[in-house]
Amino acid sequence: MKYFLYPVFFTAALLVCQFWGGAYSQAFPKEAVIFPESARVWEKKDLEVQGSGDNLQVKFELPAGADLDSLLIRPDGSADYFVKEVQWSRSEPEESERIRKLRNELEKLKARKNELQAELTAYQGRIDFWEARKDHPEEPERLNELSEMIFGHLKEAYTLKAAAEQVREETKLKIKELHKKLEKMTDPENRGWKIIVHLGGYGAGETTGIEYDYILSGCGWEPVYRLRALPDQQRVAFSWEARVWQSSGQDWEDVRLSLATLEPRKKLEPSALPDWIVRPAPERGPPRPMDARLAMEAAPAPAEERREVYSIWDLGRQNLAAGDKPRLRISEQDWQAEFVRILRPSMSDKAFLRADVKLEHAQNIPEGEAMFFLGQAMLGRHAFSFTGTEKTIHFGEDPFVSAETVTKAKGTGARGIVRGRQTHLWHFMIGAVNFHDYPVSIRLEEPRPVLRDERIEASFELDPRPADETESLFIWDLDLEPGEVREVDVQVDIQAPRDMDVDWGWR
Repeated sequence: MKYFLYPVFFTAALLVCQFWGGAYSQAFPKEAVIFPESARVWEKKDLEVQGSGDNLQVKFELPAGADLDSLLIRPDGSADYFVKEVQWSRSEPEESERIRKLRNELEKLKARKNELQAELTAYQGRIDFWEARKDHPEEPERLNELSEMIFGHLKEAYTLKAAAEQVREETKLKIKELHKKLEKMTDPENRGWKIIVHLGGYGAGETTGIEYDYILSGCGWEPVYRLRALPDQQRVAFSWEARVWQSSGQDWEDVRLSLATLEPRKKLEPSALPDWIVRPAPERGPPRPMDARLAMEAAPAPAEERREVYSIWDLGRQNLAAGDKPRLRISEQDWQAEFVRILRPSMSDKAFLRADVKLEHAQNIPEGEAMFFLGQAMLGRHAFSFTGTEKTIHFGEDPFVSAETVTKAKGTGARGIVRGRQTHLWHFMIGAVNFHDYPVSIRLEEPRPVLRDERIEASFELDPRPADETESLFIWDLDLEPGEVREVDVQVDIQAPRDMDVDWGWR
């Protein structure tokens, strides 16, 4: 049996104007991988084999957004056929099976709307009849009996009429939606493709199974995240949904749907390496615009691309109507985290909550919009992504932890005639307080003066001693029990030559 994949290449020779006889079968996706701005779709169809002898062919349709350069066609092995040639052209609206089905559905809905209108007229006639009976009572002794009978008939008629009116309005809405869908599908820019596959070999029957896949534009997805900080439980509750859409012109039903993080790459060759030239620098002249070619050579080489290094999420069997944007659940996770409140009292008395997440398994969460919560309070929407096993996440202000700075001394002066030095002293007390009913960890950060001249000297008296310090920071890591206040005493003494004009900084 001859069997091979047939890659279809778009050539002008195949786009010839000719009459394409016979029916074109409409296939439905059985599987789709949706990328952020496209999708790869797999379809399978049992098709009627037309023609005879050496002129055997099958026909089917593809949506307008199908990329024919990416089309791969193969018999499914149920018959001894192989692909010889593929031709295609744009379909006319009335030739499309999708449009024929939509028009049939539209006619049925219109007929149903007329039936409902007739029912409403009949119900109204019944209502009018029994309403008239109320003004013409029979014998007085039958008044109660007639009243109950009239009430029962009116109640039934009004109930049936209300139900029929609701169905009529729903039918009118469906008719309106179908009209919009038809207008879109019959737009010249949205014409689909007619595909003819010429077959070789000897078939075992009047039908054969054909499988094919292709890239489809007009599809995509975007992530939507929720991150809820639960510091009293030392965890971050993370949930991930995807807003998904496809515009193939037909509703997908029972399709195995997957989402992928990257678009398929079409580049086959690596970028050329520029020459590494070492030479004397030319004399500097007036600045001039850089030559475009030189700018290209000076640009850094692109990073390595690995086509298979991306994540796929299998969402199982799904229904996805054309034009809709449902939100589909991808995952929910609890991330263990260490929470710390960042305090920078020289800038503000407020504490900012930070979660340090460390996971056993690496995450590959693409950038998207996230809603941030602290407990039940929503903090806002911000961009979020996570690649790897460690992530620092900020959750805004914690109103139950704060710090206050009290200045005890600040001033300048001279120290001794011999030394001839000028000095500047800062002395302040920082008080941090925890109003939570559970212990918290805080990270208190204060600026350390950065000296830009070797003639300037600084000394520090810090109580308690900082847990860490950098060239520009003093850092205290403190644990606060519920209701506890911790104090940090800071003294900074800076000396410089008396005749030096010193900029003492912003403090």
